Amino acid sequence: MATEALDALECWLREQTIASVLPKEQAKELLTDLRDDRRFWAQQRRQFATLWVSVEEGMRNEERPLGTVLGPVTSERLLDAVEAMDDDPALVNSILRSEIVEKMIGHILYEGIFEFIQRADLLGNIFNTLPIIGAIRMQMLKTARQQLDVLLGAQLSKFLGEYTASAAESAASFLISEDTASARRKAKRRAAEKLLAKPIHELVEVSDLEMALVRDAVWSAVQEFRLPNEAQLVDRLYGEFGEQPFDILLPSTSAASRGDAPLFERGRSVLVDILQRFIASDTWSGLLLARSLGGLDGAVVTPRPRLKKAPQRRAQPVARAKAPPLKPPPTPGAWDGWD
Repeated sequence: MATEALDALECWLREQTIASVLPKEQAKELLTDLRDDRRFWAQQRRQFATLWVSVEEGMRNEERPLGTVLGPVTSERLLDAVEAMDDDPALVNSILRSEIVEKMIGHILYEGIFEFIQRADLLGNIFNTLPIIGAIRMQMLKTARQQLDVLLGAQLSKFLGEYTASAAESAASFLISEDTASARRKAKRRAAEKLLAKPIHELVEVSDLEMALVRDAVWSAVQEFRLPNEAQLVDRLYGEFGEQPFDILLPSTSAASRGDAPLFERGRSVLVDILQRFIASDTWSGLLLARSLGGLDGAVVTPRPRLKKAPQRRAQPVARAKAPPLKPPPTPGAWDGWD
């Protein structure tokens, strides 16, 4: 009976439109009720915390690399997606124009210029051409180098303080130019490959406090998630798909018969099992009995808990006059439907 009921429901759904099964206004009200149902979110918060503990424990103990867990096909698709991902010029510019990056560029330039001066030994080459006695020449070279460090260091720091901003902007323009497109794609792929090669437990090596902050941040994102212009989005979805048959949300009968919809078939088997157990329960029997005896429409009869019978004492036989046999009570007719 459960299979027949589910088959009938599926056939009925395939003949309806999406808007007739769930009208647009009801869908909007459901979204609003979901946002405002504090009891629901409180219950889900406890379930989320329990699930998070299990997931966190599994990740901290997972020795396999991320790429092994995802599998070769998924990992390759992920690498291709990362490599083909477009660079955001505004994001690149904001990173390279940040204070820390500008200081880093200035430090690199400062160290590079001084390293060049020391290796080129310009002062040494100049003093070596002068006809000066060796000891005097060495003393003059030492003093000149000290003065050069003092003078050049101050002037170079001042220059770099004014130049690093434009240097960072130039670096950003060069980084997102077409000349570096191929190198950027290769760099992104190499970075993703290194990430996939890391064991999962190394990716979550954070303190308990940091993990708790991540957990709370994820929960807040889930609870407070809002699509931009949700009402307008629902209007557009119903305007485009509302009058479409509900059949578009279900796999075709031919696909299901070929076994090409395993999730759909698994869901049907779960629902059939639930319905069969419900039909075999006392609740269903009580409902049928109430219907057959003319109970209220839609009333659900909850069976009373069965009380244990107290042990009865055996009574002494007493001589009584024989009474005429009682007629058996009329047997209720078989249930022939709701009406």
